[in-house]
Amino acid sequence: MSSNKPVPALIPWLTALTAAAPVLVVAAMAATLFGGVDRAVTYDLLTWTVARGLAWVGMAAALLVLALALRDLGRRWIFAAVALVLAGATLAVFLHQGQRLAQPTPRDISTNVAEPPAYSRLSALHPDASDVTGPESCSAARSIPTQVLAQQAVSALVDAGFPIVRASTFEVEGVHEGAWFGFAYDAVVRIRPGRTDIRVAARDPRPDGGATCRLMDKIVTALEDEIR
Repeated sequence: MSSNKPVPALIPWLTALTAAAPVLVVAAMAATLFGGVDRAVTYDLLTWTVARGLAWVGMAAALLVLALALRDLGRRWIFAAVALVLAGATLAVFLHQGQRLAQPTPRDISTNVAEPPAYSRLSALHPDASDVTGPESCSAARSIPTQVLAQQAVSALVDAGFPIVRASTFEVEGVHEGAWFGFAYDAVVRIRPGRTDIRVAARDPRPDGGATCRLMDKIVTALEDEIR
């Protein structure tokens, strides 16, 4: 049964607390992308330490809001609903992404492990190929069994989200920057008679939750579409 008593000030404050974690993550992301703040602060500390802790605090706050709302659902249900949705969604994202990042995933993938394409303009970022893996760790690493045109390689990289940094008749390089925290991935397409190979490598040493493999899949799929 609802009453005419005002909603206790604690309920709106607790509801607002459930939004603290996602707000902090967005602020940390903006500080990285637009403020040049080091990811050791914005990603490692603010996101995966502080914000993840706040996600658990937010869930506790949401449960407390629910308990308080049960005393007068007619006037307080909206606070409980907002708090539970915000806290639940935030915590679920952290748990899901944490599980993905905990899995061992390759960060340097090539369609040709025996002779991986070498970077030219980006060679300083990837001086060797000792950590290159192939289809055994990323099923998307499929070579193209034909010599594609350089223009087709350029188009495929752009379609996959890799702006071109170097293009020649037999080699095209591009760089992809993720929307969240701007993690960079470098791709090179090597064109030879009868075969085209691709290599994608992450610049950052942090676990990427399979992002390198997903980007490889985008490039390979785009190239396969180009030659159809």
